[in-house]
Amino acid sequence: MAQISLAAIFALSCAFALPAAAQGSDAKRALAAKVSQIQQKSDSGALAEQLTASAVQPVIAAWSQRLDETVPPARQKEVRDRLDVELKKFADTTQKAIEGQTAKAAEATLVPMLMEKLSEDELKTIVAYLESPAAAKFQALGSDATNAWAKKVIEATRTPVENAAKSFDAAANRIVNAPAPSAPAAGAKK
Repeated sequence: MAQISLAAIFALSCAFALPAAAQGSDAKRALAAKVSQIQQKSDSGALAEQLTASAVQPVIAAWSQRLDETVPPARQKEVRDRLDVELKKFADTTQKAIEGQTAKAAEATLVPMLMEKLSEDELKTIVAYLESPAAAKFQALGSDATNAWAKKVIEATRTPVENAAKSFDAAANRIVNAPAPSAPAAGAKK
């Protein structure tokens, strides 16, 4: 009877174990893809709005300043109205382009990250939670909870914020209404 070396046994065991490992990897990838899809469905709208705003704001700031500097006051309203139409087109086009990429980017970015950082069991737990009625109920509370929290912060800070605004207004009025400094007399030493 021929002797089988330990290396051959190891090679055979690896060959039979490989499909099981590949299946485990496929299962983990499927779980990571599911978490990615759930997150993309939940967060893509807010992400697209935030990214659109970050693209639009510099354009608004630049053109607002340019309008103030170059357009006579009598024409500014008419020019602003026309620019607003073009700005809306730009914002809509930008948002559509961003929305078109959210799913692709989620798959390409989140799946590998989730697979690297989380175990298959952790992914199973996350999927189970995200698909649970408790998670849906918790997410439904999101805007109500945030609004209640913000209201409480506003109530608690109203007086100090109003006082700070009054102080700023007083200081700004002093600065704006202060007489211009006079030029030093000729031959006077500094």
